[in-house]
Amino acid sequence: MGKKHTTEELNESANTYLAKEQVYDAIEAQNRLGVKSYTAYVEADAFIGNPYSLLGRVIMIRKKDGKCPQGIVDNDFISEFAPSPITGILVDKDSKIEQPIKRGSIIVTKDLSAKVGFLNYLSAEFSSNSSFSIMLFDQLTGLVDVQSPTWQNGLNQWILSNAYLLQDPDVCYLYAIIGIVQKNVIRKKYTKLDAKAGGGAYGININGEIHTSNEDYFLDIRFGLTPVIIKSPTFTIQLPKKELADKMEIASEIKGSTLAMIDFSLKHKGALNYSLPNSEELDVFRLIQNIKV
Repeated sequence: MGKKHTTEELNESANTYLAKEQVYDAIEAQNRLGVKSYTAYVEADAFIGNPYSLLGRVIMIRKKDGKCPQGIVDNDFISEFAPSPITGILVDKDSKIEQPIKRGSIIVTKDLSAKVGFLNYLSAEFSSNSSFSIMLFDQLTGLVDVQSPTWQNGLNQWILSNAYLLQDPDVCYLYAIIGIVQKNVIRKKYTKLDAKAGGGAYGININGEIHTSNEDYFLDIRFGLTPVIIKSPTFTIQLPKKELADKMEIASEIKGSTLAMIDFSLKHKGALNYSLPNSEELDVFRLIQNIKV
């Protein structure tokens, strides 16, 4: 029967035969993974089949306990899709990558996952004395062609159609997604070796201590979003004056002729067969009337 070794003896042996895996600080880890602290990374499984349909979607963040977040990257606040996207936009064909790009491989500890926003989602996966080995790939990228007139036209139409969100005091942020990067994370969980308890079949050397694993590799998909801010606590985007004036001139003509029709209909309703606008249509006319240039 072979000699039983202590955890200390096994770790000493590991330092001879297994290369040490370095645990990087937060800044270096972000550099190696190609992620940014100011970028929002979201899980959006429904879009895996067609990630480009994220482009033009508008995200809103509402107040929580009467307060707004400091920015769009805050895990304490819920981000949700606005009811309608910006439509008619084009994707810049040159923004797409032809094949996946490997960004890097690192060891992730519980402490590191708390410091790097992109890795926050792993925090709940840690157990006592555990770490993750991860490999990151950029699987797909895309940008809205903001040089095309379709972008400005679509944005202007969205602003006119969603004035109620811009005016809602409980909505802190509205931002449009003009760029995406699909990040594929391949991860494997390791646990610090305890000689008495036994270990897994595969081992790595983290800071001079053996970590082993019996788990399979897992794939996580996260989307990094490039935003254009439409509304924030200190800023609300406005249509160009000429653009708004042109639209308001058309709206005024519609409103004037329609209200004249309503007035005529009320006076002669016994002799006319067409119906009056319903309550929803009247709300639209009131909204046009209340928009300020």
